[in-house]
Amino acid sequence: TIEVVVHEKRNRNQDGYNKVVIITNELADRVAGKAHDGIVQYPFLWDDAVTGPRTLGVDGKWNCHDMTPETCCQTIKASAASPDTSGKYLECHIFVPYGGVGNPRHNDRVFINLSSDGRVHEAPIIQ
Repeated sequence: TIEVVVHEKRNRNQDGYNKVVIITNELADRVAGKAHDGIVQYPFLWDDAVTGPRTLGVDGKWNCHDMTPETCCQTIKASAASPDTSGKYLECHIFVPYGGVGNPRHNDRVFINLSSDGRVHEAPIIQ
């Protein structure tokens, strides 16, 4: 039996749009980032209730190289101290890679990522 997990590409209208995903190393003690360079990205404009829509960080990115996830999260949250126009504050979601501490890899689980138009644009991943 294979477990198939379908992920839709994040969009501004989904629950959790206000969360910045911080990808850690396998020990969960340092920020790795998607490209293993310590860079954390937020893909949306922040619709700040006080200052209006704006890009957070530097072009939507923060350099969290060699930071703990908690320190990185504090840095990220400091860049948007005000809630957005929906009353939500910027939050962090800390993601430990599959095979890392507390997130075991499964050889019977397949992830399929869908684009916003509902199509598969990249190869499925076994994790």
